[in-house]
Amino acid sequence: MAGKDFDRVSTVIGKDALFRGTLEGEGTIRIDGRFEGDLSTAGDVMIGEGGFVQGTITAKNVIIAGGLQGKIEARGKLELLPTANVQGEIKMALLVVEEGAFFHGNCEAMPRGDLKERGKALKVETPPEKK
Repeated sequence: MAGKDFDRVSTVIGKDALFRGTLEGEGTIRIDGRFEGDLSTAGDVMIGEGGFVQGTITAKNVIIAGGLQGKIEARGKLELLPTANVQGEIKMALLVVEEGAFFHGNCEAMPRGDLKERGKALKVETPPEKK
């Protein structure tokens, strides 16, 4: 689950830990234990194979190898790895589902920020014909 976006984890909920409540942060959050509540970060969220979230996640990018029951809003990419089990509502700009991942619920694509010009007419000029 390591990648250039997830090299610096600022908060870890360990495999033997249970967190209930609201967690807000700026950096990357990794969950290897159990989380119940609302999680919001300007950074990224990773749920390890042994991790489970029951609640709401709002983050830039989300990678799931464990379980989630609830809602996800990923402003960037949501990636479901082969061991992922997600039940609920997801919103994201880009969705990657690897073979073996399980998803049951509602899925909504959000407009990507880098595509803000999408929908504008392009001006195409046709060169004059040569006689």
